[in-house]
Amino acid sequence: MSKNDSAWFLIQTKPSKERWVNDRLSETLPEVFLPLLRTRMPRWGRLRWSVAPLFPQYVFARFSLKADYAHVQYLPGVRGLVCAGRDPLIVQEAIIDELKLRAVNGVVCIEEKPFSDGEQVRVVEGPFRGFEAIFERYLSGAERVAILLSGLGAGRLRVLLPVSAVARHS
Repeated sequence: MSKNDSAWFLIQTKPSKERWVNDRLSETLPEVFLPLLRTRMPRWGRLRWSVAPLFPQYVFARFSLKADYAHVQYLPGVRGLVCAGRDPLIVQEAIIDELKLRAVNGVVCIEEKPFSDGEQVRVVEGPFRGFEAIFERYLSGAERVAILLSGLGAGRLRVLLPVSAVARHS
């Protein structure tokens, strides 16, 4: 192994303990990396921008298996190292480098693809929340959209909404 007999490993954490484990390991290990993702997540019935772990329940750390294994393995909040059989898997440096390249201050921003004309969507906020619709077009610089609601009696109803009120049909 390189860099003083250390390598990158993937640590599985207990649910919602990624940040806590990252902070504790950062105090003693040479490098710890918790890639985060900026995304829209449902909160209180609306889609809100939030920052969450890119890989929920996982943290990357560079350390010497021989010197630091027990400290990492038995840290509260850690479930264990990701292994192949009984041997912890080494994460290639190129994977960590690529993740870091895609992140700004540790946060990866994945650009949402714009909606396409005729695409099935659903309304996620406002008085039409829960309705399925067909995307018609963007209005005024992609901040507002026109959609066609169907199932409201005969025909379709054109509705103008903020783009944040519409999500891809899942």
